[in-house]
Amino acid sequence: MALTINQPRRQSVSGSTITVHLEITPDTSFASGGEALDLSSYVPIVESVVLDGGNTGYVWQYDHTNKKLDCFEAGADGAALDAVSGANLSTHTVRITVSGRRA
Repeated sequence: MALTINQPRRQSVSGSTITVHLEITPDTSFASGGEALDLSSYVPIVESVVLDGGNTGYVWQYDHTNKKLDCFEAGADGAALDAVSGANLSTHTVRITVSGRRA
């Protein structure tokens, strides 16, 4: 559905390198296949993304190709990880550090 994005402080710029810190909170129904998240609106050429989802039991991943935030959980079915779909994740905040270059 949608993500709430908070940028708690200004971008850090050193030469041509830009680093930005974001706090992402999903809504009450996480989309199957991930939520749209275009980080190039914060850093024009994204080179690295570091995600910290805390110790919530969820594993977060940024899909660079499709520009989406993915979420997985340990599955009771014996699979290593299951993609999250339709879950209420509105009480979880993911901290993301994005680094890259100017266009």
